[in-house]
Amino acid sequence: MKLNNKKIFILLTAILTLGSCTKQKESTSQNQLNEENQELRSKNDKTLKIIDESEIQFDEDSYDFKEIKKGETVSHVFHFTNKGKRPLVISEVRPSCGCTTPKYTKEPVAPGKKGSITVTFDSSNFEGTVLKSITVSGNFHTKVIKFQAKIN
Repeated sequence: MKLNNKKIFILLTAILTLGSCTKQKESTSQNQLNEENQELRSKNDKTLKIIDESEIQFDEDSYDFKEIKKGETVSHVFHFTNKGKRPLVISEVRPSCGCTTPKYTKEPVAPGKKGSITVTFDSSNFEGTVLKSITVSGNFHTKVIKFQAKIN
């Protein structure tokens, strides 16, 4: 009988020891997660600061091509100025559909300097009034520019 009590005692001690190790591991894992979350918050704060220090301002944020003939391809240049404190970098210019092709200033635009986005629209697949948008993203708050046309 004494042998069985010893086995039970050893077994219980082993279980308790393993249980405390698991809690210690969970605590260590939680600490690592907290540290990683803090690092991410710090990086996000720095990213937001950079975005807040870069500002794109368009001379106009919409354009009307007026009346154009179906099948005609038209273009317009949207000019912008960097009103921020850091060089402005456009990372993406995304049109709302494949009928629109953008070309834009790819090099950094210094504070106070100008850049441009040229938008080319192919009216081949449209009739009537058309309204399209272009989303401009980079190290600034995302902007949307628009154009419209009446296709005959």
